[in-house]
Amino acid sequence: MHAEVVEDKAGKCPICGMTLVAVRLALVWSCSVHPEVSRQEKGRCPKCGRDLLRVTKAVTFTCPVHPKVDVLDPGRCPICKRTLVAKYSIRPHGDHNPKHGGQFFMASNNWHLEVTHPAASIFRLYIYDEYSKPFSPRGLAARITETIDASGKRHDVAVTFTGTGRGYYEARLPGAALPAAIAAKVRFEPNDKEYRFDFLFSDYSKEPLARPLR
Repeated sequence: MHAEVVEDKAGKCPICGMTLVAVRLALVWSCSVHPEVSRQEKGRCPKCGRDLLRVTKAVTFTCPVHPKVDVLDPGRCPICKRTLVAKYSIRPHGDHNPKHGGQFFMASNNWHLEVTHPAASIFRLYIYDEYSKPFSPRGLAARITETIDASGKRHDVAVTFTGTGRGYYEARLPGAALPAAIAAKVRFEPNDKEYRFDFLFSDYSKEPLARPLR
């Protein structure tokens, strides 16, 4: 029920009280755009050429001929006796890597956000669910509330992140120069509280490269 709950011993879920079931976890290399890619060694995504990132996935073992066989331990298929192969599945909070070269945080409501600073005066906000998949919560409200100048002095501001229709929200803060230090407050849902996040950018954010495959 609550896949984000992971304990090192048997017991009950602290959220719903259901009995915990065993799960096998593995660190693998995967693509931020194609999460179905799983590799044992770092490299490039075979679909888009981006550098693979280290993530945590659940691993079970299945039969290449009988996919209904899905067990926790390696072995042989009980139907055809073929050697089982590993099958990887994404996990809640298994991937906390930035997707757009920015700074990535998890909020206490189990969602995530990333803020980037791609160019002078521009800040972009991306929202992700517990599986690190991008989405736009209904009723989201976000704003930059504070900046810190080079001398360390804090300045109150009120700059709203607005939707762009391109998968992110954007705020423009005239005069922001590197290094840029800002504080943002985000309300994910209409009746939710505001969460504060602090960001420091020593350089402009750079999107991961999607390089052609040879």
